[in-house]
Amino acid sequence: MKPKFTMTRRAVVQSTRTLKFITCAACMVLVAGLSIRASASCSDSLSAMATAAALLHIQSGSQTSPMQQSSATSNDNSVHTSIVGLWHVQFIVGGQTIQEAYQVWNAGGTEVHNPNIDPRSGAVCLGAWKKVAPQGYQLAHRVWWYDTNGVFLGTIHLSEMLTLGDGGNTHNGSFTSDFYDPSGNFLFSVAGNATGERISVDDQRQASRP
Repeated sequence: MKPKFTMTRRAVVQSTRTLKFITCAACMVLVAGLSIRASASCSDSLSAMATAAALLHIQSGSQTSPMQQSSATSNDNSVHTSIVGLWHVQFIVGGQTIQEAYQVWNAGGTEVHNPNIDPRSGAVCLGAWKKVAPQGYQLAHRVWWYDTNGVFLGTIHLSEMLTLGDGGNTHNGSFTSDFYDPSGNFLFSVAGNATGERISVDDQRQASRP
C-alpha cells in the first residue's frame, strides 16, 4: 500500500509564497542582466535599483523588504512648510542603501531626479508631485525603458509617499518601482524606504560616494 502524502494549509501557503518570491527574484535577475548592457539613462537607474534589491534578496534569503526609519538630521534651523527645494535622498531596501540622488521639487508640481550614476548618456528623471496631507506628499515618475540597442523593454512607474519632519528639513516614506512590458503587462515591483535631507544654500556637505 502506497503511503499517503498530505500537506497542511500552512505548507501550501508557504510553498506558494516561495514560488512567487523565486519568480520575482528571477525577473529582477533578468533586469540585472539587461542593466549590465544598458547605458546610464534614467530607466537604467531604476533597473539598477531592482538589481541591487534582487541581490539583497538572494544574499539574505528574505522574502520581504524591511522599512528603515530615517536617521538623517539637518543643520538647517529654518522651518519649511513645503517640500519645494533641493534634497539629498536615499533609497533603502533590506536595511541597505541601493541608490542615492539629488532631487529638486519645484513649486509648480514637477520634480527633477538626478541619481548618482554615470551621467554620460543621460541620468535625469522627471516626475510630478502633489500634496496629500499637511506634511505628506506623493510623487510619480513615468519612465520609458530601453536597452542599448534601442529595443523598447516597457515602462517603469516610480512612486513615492513622503512625510516631512524636523521642521521640513528631512523627509521619510516609501517608494515603489513597478516594471511593465511593452504591452503594459505588470512584471514585478521593487519596494523599500525613501529618506531625504534638505540642502540649504549654506550647506557645504557632500553626498557620499559609492
